[in-house]
Amino acid sequence: MTAVILIAVGVVVAFYGHDTLRWSPPPLPPAWAARRSDLTAMPRTADGKREKLGRSVPVSIDIPSIHVDAKIIPLGLNPNGTVAVPPLSTPMVAGWYDKGPTPGEPGAAAILGHVDAAKVGPAVFYELGNMRPGAKIFVRLRSGRVAIFETYSIELFSKAKFPTDRVFGYTSWPTLRLITCGGVFDARTGHYLGNIVAFASYVGSRR
Repeated sequence: MTAVILIAVGVVVAFYGHDTLRWSPPPLPPAWAARRSDLTAMPRTADGKREKLGRSVPVSIDIPSIHVDAKIIPLGLNPNGTVAVPPLSTPMVAGWYDKGPTPGEPGAAAILGHVDAAKVGPAVFYELGNMRPGAKIFVRLRSGRVAIFETYSIELFSKAKFPTDRVFGYTSWPTLRLITCGGVFDARTGHYLGNIVAFASYVGSRR
């Protein structure tokens, strides 16, 4: 519930941009990759354990299909009530919203990352728009287990019309949302006008 309220007042807009875009715009997901799904039942599972996991802080994320292998740091809220994101000085690090579930717990866990940064160019989730349904996501937890997720939808949303309930609403089965900026870049404000969200469902775990 806390995440829903925060997003509603503009948490996702907390990603900062830069004055001018000096590299290719980040890729956008094709329309067909947006597959709406209300995950109310247990999905098919991958090899390994299928039980829901207990609470354990995520420490790294591996997405082979888009060449992401990054550290995750837990982040809460900024003083102004927006969700904190990793500093632009460490653009290749992702942040887990620590007021929500951990990956593998029931509910929608959220991992956020920058799409780019002025001093380095493409950042940790630059390629998020190139993900496709079926892509695997591996999140290593402090417990030593790796939670495995399968992507089922990748979509671009306007920040002005961000579907808060759909992205952050409770799911009885463990799910994961990866979030970054995308869409049109507004050179005047130095911000992207949209967010790319990858939706994924837990399919198992391994050591």
